[in-house]
Amino acid sequence: MKICMISDLSWPRALKAILAIQCAMWITIALDAIGFKIPIIRQFIGFIYLTFVPGILILRVLKIHQLGNIETILYTVGLSIAFLMFSGLFMNTVYPFFGISKPLTNLSFIITISIIVLVLCILSYVRDKDFSNPTIINFENLLSLPALFLLLIPFLSIFGTYLFNFYNINLVIMVLLAIVAMVCILIGLDIFIPKKLYSLAVFIVSISLLYHRTLISMHLWGPDIQIEYYFANLVKIDSFWNSGIPNNYNAMLSITMLGPIYSHMCNLSLIWVYKIIYPFLFSLVPLGLYRVFQKETDDKIAFLSSFFFMSVPVFFGEMIQLARQQIAEIFLVLLILLMVDKRIPKSKSSILFIIFGFSLTVSHYGLSYIYMFSLFLLYPILFFMENQSIQEIKDRLYSRFSNSRNNILEERNITLRFILLFTVFTLTWYRYASSSSIFYSFERISDKIASTLFILFLNPEAVQGLKLILLKMNTPIEEAAKILHLLSQFFIVVGILTSSHKEINFKFGKEYKAFALVNLAWCLAGIAIPNFASSLNATRVYQITLFFLAPFCIIGGIVTFNRIKKLFGKRLGEENVKCSLKLLSIFFAIFLLFNSGFIFKVAKENPRSISLDKTTDSLMFNDKEYDAAKWLSGKTTSNLIYADYFGFKLLNEFSLGRNRYFFLEMEKLPSGAYVYFRSINLNGSMIMRKSYDVRLSRGHLSVDFLNSTFYEYLITKKNLIYNNGGSNIYH
Repeated sequence: MKICMISDLSWPRALKAILAIQCAMWITIALDAIGFKIPIIRQFIGFIYLTFVPGILILRVLKIHQLGNIETILYTVGLSIAFLMFSGLFMNTVYPFFGISKPLTNLSFIITISIIVLVLCILSYVRDKDFSNPTIINFENLLSLPALFLLLIPFLSIFGTYLFNFYNINLVIMVLLAIVAMVCILIGLDIFIPKKLYSLAVFIVSISLLYHRTLISMHLWGPDIQIEYYFANLVKIDSFWNSGIPNNYNAMLSITMLGPIYSHMCNLSLIWVYKIIYPFLFSLVPLGLYRVFQKETDDKIAFLSSFFFMSVPVFFGEMIQLARQQIAEIFLVLLILLMVDKRIPKSKSSILFIIFGFSLTVSHYGLSYIYMFSLFLLYPILFFMENQSIQEIKDRLYSRFSNSRNNILEERNITLRFILLFTVFTLTWYRYASSSSIFYSFERISDKIASTLFILFLNPEAVQGLKLILLKMNTPIEEAAKILHLLSQFFIVVGILTSSHKEINFKFGKEYKAFALVNLAWCLAGIAIPNFASSLNATRVYQITLFFLAPFCIIGGIVTFNRIKKLFGKRLGEENVKCSLKLLSIFFAIFLLFNSGFIFKVAKENPRSISLDKTTDSLMFNDKEYDAAKWLSGKTTSNLIYADYFGFKLLNEFSLGRNRYFFLEMEKLPSGAYVYFRSINLNGSMIMRKSYDVRLSRGHLSVDFLNSTFYEYLITKKNLIYNNGGSNIYH
């Protein structure tokens, strides 16, 4: 079976396909309006319409064709997401001038997006009506046994979470994790899965790992996503984005626009937008990295690099609690892909750089700042990488100011114009959005780092990355997991140092290698500079650096294994590289089994994975805890609400500003305060308190028993005003 990409179809056929999707969207909305609701249909068509149609049309307006299947999908999705965010911003900014006080209603989204899509159809006809050289996708490979085997894996993820949610059976999820690890080994050993299915394997592993966590529980879980939900829901309720609310989360269009648009257009709860749609979009990040790594190395190393990226628990654990960063990382990988892709003409790639750069800025502040400062360091590094003598530097400087045809600035995909434009837009957005809260946050962090740089340099108590490295593990299995992480980081350093060696037959692009050096510097800063890593979280900084450093882990592993073989007198050659890749595939399969909690569960230790053990107290809440929090937040009062750290996070889903978490030293509370107790607080008198001992392998928060005096004071002296059998509220 063969099919054409819509972006590469002849114009009449492309128009028919787009209008068919548009009409299907209108029909499902009309049926819902008259009360004739067909389950799943509107959600599916709405998702396809929003995620692909705008991006396809923008590609055709730009006359960008025949990029390849992976690039076409990635650019299409990225452009569609950017289109939705900035369309929502346009509606929120412009419509009030025409007397529309609630510009972000369901009807407004339907009318506005439909009109803009039709305008894009007209523009693409004017610009691209003569194109008729379609790209053919051969779907016959999807009917092969290896492809069917891979396609089965996400269904195991979905079915496994269903069994665990409703029957507390984790067997299917355990089987899923074992199969995902086996996929890595099969590809490393060149068994069963052919090279042409590597990209499919990356996507399948990605979506399966994400869904095996996000689909656990019927509620949202995680620290940041509760606040993200609050602001997205606020926009949905008010049908207006109040950009003046001074909160960093409120400045991100990835939260305030994208979520409500998907929720309205797909008639889907925001909770399920975050649990289904955002992870699906985020699952394209490893696919994009695979394509980047493939261009810089080869198919096998690209797969293992992507698998390593997905095996680090931040990907399927921490990131799914950060909706805004999920979207931002899509734009980061697109910027990297543009940087290494030389096929798109300069004028068109510049437009895409601007779109994706601006979209990154309005998606996540931390990642934008890291990318911005990486750009600042890029050119000095490139300058000295390419000039090996004083005379060469002088010649380059002369050519720079004489506008020579060989001007270094014109040889790059990333130009100084883009760097300046990105910097100006980023600083301007953060200066004025949400009452400059992000701008002021950056100032506070910078002042804190500067004031403690020399006093607390390399002090584990102030340097989160170093504290993680020195953290003492509680069991031999935890120690083994830590060793695997340290070994992978050792491979990265070796890979960076030996990437130009003759036994490594890959020539990384200079821009990519310069970015890799910058990101290695970020890692070193995270284990040396006080308060640097903790401002974003050391594990998240590490995950971001793997966008560039992951392939060097594979290269470092190859070099290390080859050196070990050389010690035993074996000659090095191509067969040794293949053997090293086989050993690395086994290494990363074991690496995933440790990080996912599989090994810990088999060893009958606490896996600290909500997908494997419901007794693990985490940022996941049962129905009674959720109902109590919702009831309490509905009380129209300004009195403070106290809870343990996890309860505090749950309360943020419903209201902000009056939630606090208590600590062991507390013996009394302010007059009129409420106290919210979760199930674990009642069963054993325990609280969860905030801790910076975040274990890279699985995540960690300290558990303490409540001070008995404080607990008795609450129970005996305070009024119990709510009790549903699983959660209490005192006043």
